[in-house]
Amino acid sequence: MYECKMRPLRVGVIPAAGQGKRLGYLGYILPKCLFPLYDRPILHHVIDNMKSSGVQEIFIIVNYQKEKIVEYIDKTRNELGVSCIRFVEQKQLTGIADAIQCVKDYVSEDFITILGDDCTESSSPLDLAETFFSNSCYALQAYIREKNIDAIRSACCITIKPNKQIVEVEEKPQNPKTRFRGCGIYIFSPKIFEYIHMTPIAPPRNEREISNTINLVAGEGRAYGEEINGVNYNINSFNDLLRASNKFKMLSKQFKDRNR
Repeated sequence: MYECKMRPLRVGVIPAAGQGKRLGYLGYILPKCLFPLYDRPILHHVIDNMKSSGVQEIFIIVNYQKEKIVEYIDKTRNELGVSCIRFVEQKQLTGIADAIQCVKDYVSEDFITILGDDCTESSSPLDLAETFFSNSCYALQAYIREKNIDAIRSACCITIKPNKQIVEVEEKPQNPKTRFRGCGIYIFSPKIFEYIHMTPIAPPRNEREISNTINLVAGEGRAYGEEINGVNYNINSFNDLLRASNKFKMLSKQFKDRNR
C-alpha cells in the first residue's frame, strides 16, 4: 500500500529545551519533557511514537536542565530501543523554529519532528508519511478535531483545503476559524531550514514560530496537514497533565488486557 510512495523516515528531531513555567513548581524541578505521563515521562512516549514510524536516529534539542534529560536517556537506552540518540543544545530559547534549525548541519534527509511535550496516542502513524510523500511536501503538520475552543486558543488553528493542503496556521487565535487544532507532530524536508531562515521573529514572545514558517511554505503550496486518528493533549496546566495521564493509564490498561 505504501511502497510506491513512501521512503523510510529514518531521522527524528525532538525539541525539548523548554521549562514549562505555566505548571509552577514542577517546571522548576524538571524540564517539561520529563513531566510524568502516567508511568513514564512525556519524552519516553514521544520516542515510542517515533519508533512506530521507523526512526533509527534521534536528535534531542536541549537547554533547560539538559543534564536530567541526558541522564534519563542514558539510564533507559536499552528500554527505548533506538540505535542512536544524540543531543544538540539550543543556546538561546528563541522558538521552536530556531530549535529545529539547530540540527541543520546534521540532517540532510526528510525527518519527523515531535515536540518534547506532545502527548499523542494514534492508531495511524503511517498516514502522516503517506500524505507527506504523496504530495512532495516541504512541511506536514498533524492536527486533530478539537471540541474545546479554549484548547485551540492556547495552541494553534489550522485552515485546510479538502485536498489536505494547508491554507494557514494561526498561532494562539482568539477567534479560531476552524476546529482543527494543530498538534506538535510534523514531517519536514531539509528545505524547511531555508524557510526557517526566512521566518521573522514574532511578538509577543519574540520567538521564531514554526507556525509562521509553515505559513511561508503554505504560501508556495508545499504545506499539508493530516488528521490524527487518536488522542492528543496540549499540556498547559496541571489539569491538562492529569487528564492526559489518566487517558494514557486507561490506554495502557486496555493494551495489557488485549495481550493477556
